[in-house]
Amino acid sequence: MLHHFLHLFFDIWLEMAPWLLAGFGLAFLCSFFLSERWIRRHLGGPGWLPILKASLVGLPLPVCSCGVLLVALALRRSGARKAPVCAFLASTPQSGTDALLLSWPLLGPCFTLLRFCGACCSGLFAGALVKWFGIPQPPPQETPDLSASCAAVCACHHHDHDHPHEHGEAHHHEFATLRTRLADALRYAFVHLPGEIAHLLVLGVAIAVLIALFLPAGILTEVPLWLTYLLAIVIGLPTYSCSLAIIPVALGLLIGGVTPGAVFLFMACAPTTHVGALLIMGRELGWRTTGLYTAAITGCGLLFALLIDLGLKLQLTIPETLTASATHSHHFTVGSALIFGLTLLILLNGAIFHLLKHLLAKHHA
Repeated sequence: MLHHFLHLFFDIWLEMAPWLLAGFGLAFLCSFFLSERWIRRHLGGPGWLPILKASLVGLPLPVCSCGVLLVALALRRSGARKAPVCAFLASTPQSGTDALLLSWPLLGPCFTLLRFCGACCSGLFAGALVKWFGIPQPPPQETPDLSASCAAVCACHHHDHDHPHEHGEAHHHEFATLRTRLADALRYAFVHLPGEIAHLLVLGVAIAVLIALFLPAGILTEVPLWLTYLLAIVIGLPTYSCSLAIIPVALGLLIGGVTPGAVFLFMACAPTTHVGALLIMGRELGWRTTGLYTAAITGCGLLFALLIDLGLKLQLTIPETLTASATHSHHFTVGSALIFGLTLLILLNGAIFHLLKHLLAKHHA
């Protein structure tokens, strides 16, 4: 049994490795060319345009839900209204260029495009509900100083700036030197981001392998559709997972017979509505706004789930890698070995860096 577990575990990682590496590369490009200051400039002001911009701007950003929350709070305290902030919070954690790149070969192009559209619609729906039914409340009048703003941005992008943040110091993307911007983007994409998601990816792949080994294929096909959706919401709402790590879990659920629509619903809820994020949103944005945000995520996810299962009747092809009965093995070429080794090295380096940073912070506290 252990042999089969390790075999499937290795095969999944071998299939994921090139797409993870490409995702980290895209994360570098996004971090290099986009900044919090640029995002903030496009999310201010009243009306529907900031909501639309917030939904679209967040789609390609490869930032985890905790990082997105920090950016959203910085935007709010910098003058952005609640509706575009909620739109940004709803769309960003569900997509990301890295997650979409991994989803394309594992879940198929059709499901990936629907996931992208669902993330955008979730942002628009969340912003609309908050604009229509939320309690009007102006953003904080005080403008945060540069150090507070930088702390939020750096925490979001997981940049490890140990230098002092003084007025005039050019560490922001618009004012930083090209060398500083390049170093920050490389550090984020190939150290901080892998360190944040490494343990979640390992856990997600392990869960997928366990489901493939112990859950008979198609055992959940007899469960009523409404009950499957209810379970997807109940389990997905409090669960914390990034948009990358949830993909292997989704594959495991598909093996167990969960419908593609229910998997979509679970993948919409888990990265956006975990308990920690909702508690912080309730304190910063108000509980009514938080309730409307959660309702928008759930409602939009349900609509897309019904579209996938009853409208399009989408059927996903499970990769042979995840079938426990498969006796094949990947053709381990020199190229695949190099890609796998490089991806593993990046993840291990990020995980070790993240652990040491956490231990040092705990020690100084």
